[in-house]
Amino acid sequence: MRFCIKLFFVLLTICQATAIYAQNVTQHFTSVSLQQTVAFIKQNGQERRVARLIFNNGKNYSDGQLTVSFNGHTDKLQIPLNKEGQTVFEVPLPGPDIKVSTQASVTLVSGNRTYSARCIVEPARNNWKVYVLPHSHVDIGYTNTQAKVLKLHMDNIDESIALAEKTQNYPPGAQFKWTTEAIWVVDNYLKLSSAEKQARFWNAVKKGWINLDGAYGNINTSLTDSRQLMQMFFRSQQLAKQNGIEIHTMFQGDVPGASWGLAAQSEQTGIKYFLSGPNASDRIGNLAKWQDKPFYWLSPSGKEKLLFWQCQPYSIGYKLKGTKIPNFFTIEDPKPYYTGKPSENFLNPYLFEYLGELEQKGFPYDMTILTWAMSDNAPIDPELPDAVKAWNEHYSSPKLVITSTAQFFNDLEKKYKDKLPVFSGDYTEYWTDGVSSAAKETAMSRKASDKLKQADAIWAMRGLPNYPAGNFADTWKNLLLFSEHTWGAYNSVDEPENPKVISEWQVKRSFAETGYKKADSLLKVAATASQAGNNLLDVYNTLGWPRTDVVYVSAALSRAGDLVKDASGKKAPSQRLSTGDLAILANVPAFGKTTYTISKGKAFHNGIAKITGNTLFNGLYTVIIDKANGNISKLIKYGRNFVNDTASLDQYIYLPGDTLKYKQTSSNARISIKENGPLVVSLIVTADAPGTNSLKREVRLVSGVDNIEIINTIDKKAIRRKESVHFAFPFEVPQAQVHYNIPWGSIAAEADQLPYANHNWYTMQRWLDVSNDSYGITWSSPDAPLFEIGKITTANLLGGLHFSPYWITFTPQSSQVYSWVMNNLWHTNFRADQDGVSSYRYYIQAHNKGYDAYKANQYGLSNHQPLVAAPGSQSTDNGLFFNIAANNVYVESLKQADNGKGVIITLVNAADNGSVITLTSKQKKELKVWESDLMETEKRKLNGTIAIPAKGILTLKVEE
Repeated sequence: MRFCIKLFFVLLTICQATAIYAQNVTQHFTSVSLQQTVAFIKQNGQERRVARLIFNNGKNYSDGQLTVSFNGHTDKLQIPLNKEGQTVFEVPLPGPDIKVSTQASVTLVSGNRTYSARCIVEPARNNWKVYVLPHSHVDIGYTNTQAKVLKLHMDNIDESIALAEKTQNYPPGAQFKWTTEAIWVVDNYLKLSSAEKQARFWNAVKKGWINLDGAYGNINTSLTDSRQLMQMFFRSQQLAKQNGIEIHTMFQGDVPGASWGLAAQSEQTGIKYFLSGPNASDRIGNLAKWQDKPFYWLSPSGKEKLLFWQCQPYSIGYKLKGTKIPNFFTIEDPKPYYTGKPSENFLNPYLFEYLGELEQKGFPYDMTILTWAMSDNAPIDPELPDAVKAWNEHYSSPKLVITSTAQFFNDLEKKYKDKLPVFSGDYTEYWTDGVSSAAKETAMSRKASDKLKQADAIWAMRGLPNYPAGNFADTWKNLLLFSEHTWGAYNSVDEPENPKVISEWQVKRSFAETGYKKADSLLKVAATASQAGNNLLDVYNTLGWPRTDVVYVSAALSRAGDLVKDASGKKAPSQRLSTGDLAILANVPAFGKTTYTISKGKAFHNGIAKITGNTLFNGLYTVIIDKANGNISKLIKYGRNFVNDTASLDQYIYLPGDTLKYKQTSSNARISIKENGPLVVSLIVTADAPGTNSLKREVRLVSGVDNIEIINTIDKKAIRRKESVHFAFPFEVPQAQVHYNIPWGSIAAEADQLPYANHNWYTMQRWLDVSNDSYGITWSSPDAPLFEIGKITTANLLGGLHFSPYWITFTPQSSQVYSWVMNNLWHTNFRADQDGVSSYRYYIQAHNKGYDAYKANQYGLSNHQPLVAAPGSQSTDNGLFFNIAANNVYVESLKQADNGKGVIITLVNAADNGSVITLTSKQKKELKVWESDLMETEKRKLNGTIAIPAKGILTLKVEE
C-alpha cells in the first residue's frame, strides 16, 4: 500500500512501451551463463535436476547443439529453432541427485560459434511444496474512494466463485480458491446482496472456494485497546457461528508488526493461526529478518499460543506480473485481466532463487507460502489456476498448491507441530507513527473507545433491559475502521487538494467522529435515569475498586446550585469552576453509583489546594512552573523532586523537517490562574510556539487527590513541510526501567520485545511507568499514544526509509520520555498537514515503591474511565449484582450479555504469579458462573472461586 507500489506503477507505462519496442529488435545473444535452480522435472521416467541456460545481451533465434556435463555424466540436447527468440533454455542435468556441491558445465554450438558456461549446483530437496494464496490486498481507500474499493472487492467475490466453479475439475493444487482477507468485505457483501447471492456465497465458503480469515481489516493492532483488539474478530466469529463453519485464522497484509495481545486473547477469540504478509520495504525497520521463521507465539501468561508465520511481502504478484497487466490504480472500475500467457511473468525464476536462499539458510521445512495479489485493491488474477496447472505438469518439485490460510497452517502443523520453536514478546509495530498525522481524530477515537466501555459497564451494572447489542457492535466497527491501516489516498502527500484525497480523508475521519457520537449517545442512555429528579445527580464508577475522585458536572446539570450532599445528608466538597462546571469530590463504590443532591447554597469547602505565585499545592504535590518558559521545573512529592535538574517537564518541542539540528521550543510564556481552589487549582500557561497559532498548557491539581493533570491545547497551523511536535517529560528516576501497557498486558520496554521489533517509538494503551527498585513515576495519556524513551529517536524518519540506518535495534532505558504528538513524516497514505485546535491530556503520579503492574493499571484505567455524572433518581439499584475479590486482578471489560441474560466480564491478572478470583452475590443468591469467550459461549461451569494464571486473561459469564 505504499510508495514503492505507487512508483512501480508509475514506471509501468515506460516499461510497457519499452517492451513493445524491444519486440522489434532482433539482437542475437553474445554469451551464455548457467544458473542452478532447485527445480526437478521428470524426463524419460527419471527425475532430473534443472539448470537454466541464460542467453545474455539478446535472444537466441537459432537451433544449436548443447553438451551438458554433470556429476560424471554427459548428455547432449538439441536446442530447437525459435522464431520469437528465447532468453532462457531449461537444461535437465544428467545423472542421479547429488548430496554435495557439484559443478555443472555446458558447451553450446550455435551457428559458427561455440559458447561455454558452468555453475555450482548445491544439493536441494526434491519435495518442495509451495502454497500460493490468492487475494487482493484490502486497503479501505488508498487506491480509490472507499465506495469504489468496496465495489471492487465485492466484485472479486463474484469473479472468484465463477472461476472456482470453472476450475473445480482441475488437479487439486490448481483449483482456484479466494481469500477475502478482511471480514469488512464479507460483512458489506452480505448486507448488500440478495438472498440468492448470499446462499451462493455460503455454498462457495463451504466448498472451500471462498476462504474467510478472522480479522475485520488490516488493523494497527498496537493502536487498539484490549477490548477493541478482541472485537476485531467479533463479526467473523458471529458469521461462523451463524453458518456452521469455523474460522481460526487471520491474515494481515501490509502492516509491519503486531501486538502481543493477539496471542494473549487467542483462547478468547478462537484465532489460532496468524499469517503476516507485510510490506516489502516501506518503513518496515528490521522486520524483514522475521520472514519465513515460523514460531508459536506464546502469550504473556504462557497458557495460550498463536502459530505465526511472516511470509514474503504480499507484493510478489504484481512485482512479477505488473508489466503485463494494467495499472489498476488508474482504472475506475478494474476487471480481471487476461494476458493470454499465464505462465509468463509467473514464479519462474523468482521461486527458484527464493527456495535456493531458504536451502542455503538451513530452512528446516519442506513447505512455504507466498501470497498472490495483483496490487492493492486489484481484481483477481484469472490466469493463476492455468499457471499453476502448467507448472505442476512440468515440474516434479517444487509443487504449487493454491491455498487458503487455514489449509496451509493445518498442513504445516500436522507435519511440524513438535518441531516449531516457541517465542514470546511484543512485535512492536512500525506504522503507528502515521496516526499522529491526524492527532485530533486519533485522540477522539481513543476517547470513544473508553466511553463505549463505560456505557457497556453501566448497562450491565444497572441491569437495563433491551441491551442494544447491534448498536454497540456497529460502534466498535467504526472504531476498528479508524484503527485500520489505510488513512487516506496513495497521493495524499503529493496532491493533498485532489478531490479524491479529500474525499477519502473525510470518510476516514467520519469513522472516529461517528464512533465518538455513537459511544457518547450510548453512555448517556446507559447512565440517565428514566425518571430523573430535578436536583439529583448519579455518579457512576465503571471500575472494580472504590474511588474518591473529582467529577466534573456540566453547568446545565448542576444549575440547581453549588451545595452537594450524598444520600445520608453528608456534604461533599465542591467548587464552581471558571468554565461554569461544578467540580465535586465524589466517593463511589466499585462498579456502583453514588447519588447526590445539588441545591442552592454555598459550596462545602474542606480542601487545601492552593496557588502561591507560580506554585500549585494540593497536600500531596508541590508543582512549580518556571516563569521564564512555562514548563514544570519542579514536581515534589515525598520530599523528592521528580524533575531532572537539567530540564523541565511538559516542554514543547518542534522539529521543522524533523531534524534535531533545528529543534525549537515555545517562548514568551504568560502564567495566569484559572482555578484558585480550595478543591481545584490550576494555572494556565500561554505561549508562542512554532508551528502553531497558539499553545496553551494547563496544570491542574485536586485537593488530596494523588494525581497531576496537564492539558495541552494546540491551535495548529497547516504546514506541509515535514515537521514533528513533541512534549518532553524528563523525569528524575535513576536506573529506571520503562514498563508500559499493551492490549491485555503490561510489558518491559526492550526486555519484553521480540527481536527486529520497532525500538524507535512505542504505542501505549493507557500508561507507562518509569521506576527503579525504590520509587518511580506512572504517566498516562488518554489522547496521545506514541512515546519515545531517552531521546527523540524519530528525527530524520522521512519518507519510505527503505532499510534505513535510522532504525535502531536497542533502546537504553531512561526515565526521560517524550510524547510524540504530531507529525507528517510519511510520503503516502497519511495526511500532508493538520490544523485547528486539539487537546492532549497527561496524568502523572509519583510512587515511593518500585514498579507495581496492578497499581499502574489501576491508575491508567482511572484516567481513561473517569467518574460519570448523569441526571439522578431515587432508584435503589446499587450497581453490579455481585462482588469481585482478587489480588492483582483488574476488570478490563464488563458488559451485559448480548442475549440480556447475565453479564460478561473479562479479567486480567497483572501479577507475575497466579491469583484466585472470588465472586459473591450481593443478594446472597446463588450465582451461575461459566468460563466464556468473545462469543459469550458457556464453555465450562465454574464455582464462585476461580484461578487465573500469572499475566493471564479470563472471560466469565455470570448470572443470578
